[in-house]
Amino acid sequence: MTASRGGPGLPVIVLAAVVLIQAAAAPGQDARDSAIWSHAPERFMLATGIPCVYQKDAASPTTAVGLVIGGGRSAVPAALDGLAAISTRLLLEIPDDGKVRELMAQATRLSYACLEDHSVVLVECLSEHLQQAVHTASRIIQDPLISSLRVGRAKDLMAANMKAERDDAVAAARAAAFRAFFGGRGYGSAPFGTEAGLEAIARKDVFAYVRRVLVRPNVLFVVETDLEKDAIRELLEKSFDALPDGEAPGAPLQEPALPEEPRVRLERESRQTYVGRAFAVPRAGLTDMARGYLLETLLGKGPGSRLWPLRTDERLAYNVETDLTWTRGAGLVIAYLEAGRAKAAEAGAALDRVLEILAREGVPQAEMEATRTMARARFLRGLETKSPRLRTLGLFEILAPGAGGLSGFYEALGAVTRDDLNAFIHKILDPSRALALTVGPEGPKYPQGGDSWPR
Repeated sequence: MTASRGGPGLPVIVLAAVVLIQAAAAPGQDARDSAIWSHAPERFMLATGIPCVYQKDAASPTTAVGLVIGGGRSAVPAALDGLAAISTRLLLEIPDDGKVRELMAQATRLSYACLEDHSVVLVECLSEHLQQAVHTASRIIQDPLISSLRVGRAKDLMAANMKAERDDAVAAARAAAFRAFFGGRGYGSAPFGTEAGLEAIARKDVFAYVRRVLVRPNVLFVVETDLEKDAIRELLEKSFDALPDGEAPGAPLQEPALPEEPRVRLERESRQTYVGRAFAVPRAGLTDMARGYLLETLLGKGPGSRLWPLRTDERLAYNVETDLTWTRGAGLVIAYLEAGRAKAAEAGAALDRVLEILAREGVPQAEMEATRTMARARFLRGLETKSPRLRTLGLFEILAPGAGGLSGFYEALGAVTRDDLNAFIHKILDPSRALALTVGPEGPKYPQGGDSWPR
């Protein structure tokens, strides 16, 4: 049962959960900083001149080591879409079958992610195998096999990923939103490349990219482990002493700009239609990040969010969601739903109605406090396990708040007032700043509620 939207409220079950969360956090809690960590992350410099963020977590006898490399999609040259992903992938190219069997026997996992402003190479293993796992990974990373044959195989993998992205309406719409706001360059480049971009990438491009970004001033380590700091320090200094010196390449900040045509439609033969609205979000520091996170939670993160009744009460969509992505200079928030093709126009109008009411009326105090509690709980849940926590720590290092920024962010969530958030919402959800996104079969050209939203 949902409270009337005349005075926005939360489902009873969510209100009960909020009360329980608040009660659990109550004893002596204004130790908000210490409430996040039993052992806070520590940042120190290795003898090699590379920073390391270390956090002890004895919950399990496992270790995750992340090599965070500045650059990512922001460092991709024009017309070479996918270069960052291909290059990062080749840093994990295992040289022979023996090493594959060795890593499998150790239950060691090597993976990578290529994001907007950085890439992460991740080593996960049982702590008892850490020395051997890091030794193996460091040899591969510091002396990658960048042959034309291996570059070709990596391009084939990116082509398969590109096809999978096109078949996923949510991923395709997100990529289209970044392409539109950033003009197809840097953040707006295709994550896995385009046909023309992959065709243009040669071994020399991969080699040049790796040499440019894989230098000591442009990398850092993040480690989540049950092992002691001195052991980690010694292992990383010994294993990664061959990374070259150089100059951090840096990348100019890209500011998002709404294109002249603020509507994007991707034709797909499917029974469902994706309808979304994307907005650029400013990021001057932790306060803006906290406001954005509260907006994301309020608008479309599960039961109690503003979009949720479109699914449960009005039966217009089978999925509703809001996604917020931060870059070094700004952010992008996308509110979207997925509906059956017959309901696409009605669902689009309903999405616009929710956004318009929220932008005009703001959020009442009771809903503000419930949203704050849910946002804090969601943030803490995202830090429960080692690998997601490592990736978040790495992201905050790249975005500049640093490892201590996680505690600062948690505090910032508590400091945002209702008036602050309502002013932020009114500015961000301005209809004239919206990019309309549609992915699905041919139908009503742009499922929406009227001529004014979005324009």
